[in-house]
Amino acid sequence: MHINEPALLTNEPETAEDALAQLMMTVGRRFRARLDGDAVDPSQAALLYVLKCRGAMRLGDLAEAMKLDASTVSRHVQQLGDRGFIDRGPDPDDGRASIIGLSEAGRAGLKSSFEQRRTILAEVLSDWDDDDREQLRLQLSRLATALGDRA
Repeated sequence: MHINEPALLTNEPETAEDALAQLMMTVGRRFRARLDGDAVDPSQAALLYVLKCRGAMRLGDLAEAMKLDASTVSRHVQQLGDRGFIDRGPDPDDGRASIIGLSEAGRAGLKSSFEQRRTILAEVLSDWDDDDREQLRLQLSRLATALGDRA
């Protein structure tokens, strides 16, 4: 390893921050990978998840919630709409705008996608004892709260 090379490029992280960055990259890669039977494209699941958690909203609000450019969100919304995963309705406050919500097909597709990925995690954690699993749950919840993003 070169002197200035970040520790997260090694196999064994040197700090909690390096370990977390390594974990996020690994989990991100696994969760973005397409699985057999995926109804929802993994890259679009986050959009559906935001709608599930926060409810129907305008496109601009959805883009802001996801911290993405409106044109990117618009493209995903169009694709998800074409597949029947979202519903559009008029905005009662502005007739020119529409409200985007999660359809029943979108809810079912998102649930299936999450269940598939939850199964992977359950297999990985299958040999962890109850105390270790509970500590992991508590610490991850604490981290999510500190990061301030609960969809």
